[in-house]
Amino acid sequence: MSSQACALFSSLLVALWFGELTNACTCGPQHPQTAFCNSDVVIRGKIVSSEEVDLENRTDGTGMWMRYEIKQTKMFKGFERLSEVQYVYTPRDEGLCGFEPRAAAKETEFLFSGMLTVGDRLTVTLCSFIQPWNNLSPAQRKGLMHTYKRNCDCRITPCNSIPCQLSTEAECLWTDSLFSHGWDHLQARQYACVHQGDGSCTWAAQKPAQQASGLHGASNQ
Repeated sequence: MSSQACALFSSLLVALWFGELTNACTCGPQHPQTAFCNSDVVIRGKIVSSEEVDLENRTDGTGMWMRYEIKQTKMFKGFERLSEVQYVYTPRDEGLCGFEPRAAAKETEFLFSGMLTVGDRLTVTLCSFIQPWNNLSPAQRKGLMHTYKRNCDCRITPCNSIPCQLSTEAECLWTDSLFSHGWDHLQARQYACVHQGDGSCTWAAQKPAQQASGLHGASNQ
């Protein structure tokens, strides 16, 4: 785990799994590159169906989780553990950071990032990077396919209030939170933190290559 955000996310999942949280969910956004690098699995797919399942066999009903059946269309990360994701699991209770898609979710293709828990179950929460695929910028899609995984040892450090400082040259200062509390500001949508070849990292705009017109271009969307 390469960042405090990752450690917090991992701790949250452990607490969720063993039932140590009660009725609160707090987490801040991560840069998509951080979310990608800190996740075990990142996929693109649609929700086909959902059902409640008891994963913890508790008599008081607190061990219930939601299981979403997924029609996977692409895997970006996780090949070494899984060949395909059939289900995504999340706590039933939103107070435990359970993810609840909107009513129209069956018509929406999502990007899911999550952690593998007992039995290689892909687990997601409200703290996970889950976005409708059509909401992702071309730069973010390029990052998912190429740039993010090549630069996971570059660290993205959030700047929440001025002044902000970096501790090493292998960090990029993420200032989006000074302007927005979501995933959708400039650095998150257009930039990745990449190596410079000398041990340092810096922000680089992700400009997708020009796609040929016609069927070839359409196939890359």
